[in-house]
Amino acid sequence: MCMRRLLAALCVAAWGLGAGTAVAFEFSDKEGRFAVTFPAEPTRDKQEGRSASGPHIHTTWEVDQPGRHFSVTYTQYAVAPVKNYDKNVMGLLAATQGKLLRQARVELDGIDGREIYTQLPDNTVMRQRMFQVGNRLYQAVYAGPFGTESRADVRAFMESFRLLKD
Repeated sequence: MCMRRLLAALCVAAWGLGAGTAVAFEFSDKEGRFAVTFPAEPTRDKQEGRSASGPHIHTTWEVDQPGRHFSVTYTQYAVAPVKNYDKNVMGLLAATQGKLLRQARVELDGIDGREIYTQLPDNTVMRQRMFQVGNRLYQAVYAGPFGTESRADVRAFMESFRLLKD
């Protein structure tokens, strides 16, 4: 009888440990020259486009979960655009019809960047870090229900983003 209780308690404890454990997927894109820890294995989307800065290619690695989105996009321009994070933020707000909640300067291995929090019209919040390096603009993005942008898994995703050396 004691053995059954002990086994039952061990099963419950083991189940409880597994329930709170997040799955992490270490990912690196050698062509994109970045690495990040996603909550699951990402899928890739690649699109060509054109903007005021000229032709470009968007490569996005993303993980969609119920009500939540994690992605890293790097946009490669034919010619390096002038670095202007304020203009990037204004373009983001116009494209999403979002409201800027806050932004701050961030640094990654000596590269200046921005972290932006935006409330979208459907009460989704988007947290984004962007870094321009030469002719590439990198964007690490989380989108989910308002109030989830500071969860531990979102912080871990954002803080895991790094650029790889050639």
